[in-house]
Amino acid sequence: MKLSPALLVSLALSLPAAAQQQVACPYAAWKSGFKGDARAQATCLLRPVKLYARLGASAPLPAFLDSHVGQRTDIAPASLRAYLSTHGIDEMAVGGAVDAPLSRAVGRLVAPVARYFVIHDTSYPNFLLDAIPAHINDASWDFNDFTLRNPALGGGPKGHVYVNRLGDSLAVRDFGTAGYASKLEKDKPSLTGLFLHVELVQPRRSVPGGGKGNDGLAPDPGFTPAQYDRLALLYLAASVRKGTWLIPAFHAVLDTGFANGHDDPQNFSLADWSASLARLEAALRQANTGQ
Repeated sequence: MKLSPALLVSLALSLPAAAQQQVACPYAAWKSGFKGDARAQATCLLRPVKLYARLGASAPLPAFLDSHVGQRTDIAPASLRAYLSTHGIDEMAVGGAVDAPLSRAVGRLVAPVARYFVIHDTSYPNFLLDAIPAHINDASWDFNDFTLRNPALGGGPKGHVYVNRLGDSLAVRDFGTAGYASKLEKDKPSLTGLFLHVELVQPRRSVPGGGKGNDGLAPDPGFTPAQYDRLALLYLAASVRKGTWLIPAFHAVLDTGFANGHDDPQNFSLADWSASLARLEAALRQANTGQ
């Protein structure tokens, strides 16, 4: 969701003056990233995203993320490739060849490799004051069909990979190709390439009385188990290409402090995603040992 200027002014007036100037996570330009080690950065960048892009307080990371972020993956690309083949998943569906390098920051003499895995929601379609249909998690819902020129992708794809509510993924840009999809990168172009972007299909509807055409209300639960499973696979695939587990982030947290920022993802369960990651890693390791 993009926040309107009127709403931003309203929110700013409701906050203390000091809070209006603060960014969600302190940026350290000399590091090409945020302050703190990988776990500290993830803890900040995964602050809960609430209605109108208000952020909740940082909370301890779920078990899998807490023990893995920033650590070596120790999963061979060949093992991941075999897993994908067994499950009939094309490598392009997980962002490209699993042994290819990730994108690098643009416009640098010494360009660092991608470090962040950014989670978005499409915030589309907006049903305005109508109820969100009951069948959004079914194959019959048009916005789950990637064979169409699907408007769920928006006016021009910016994310690297899109995940529908059935758990299918469509890569519109390889994880090895730099491309911006946040206000932070647009404001600081030299950061483009450090962030990999994944869009989860999620419809919205308007908050009654919240301004004409607003798209503040999301389904609850926000995402399906199949979406969390495919998001886990995308995160693992990107991390295998990196050699270390990337730092996950929410789009809204990156955009905090920027005009016309965003409020996504709404109603995202870190616990559910962490559980999907734990199951996936265990399955890969079991397949690798032949047990």
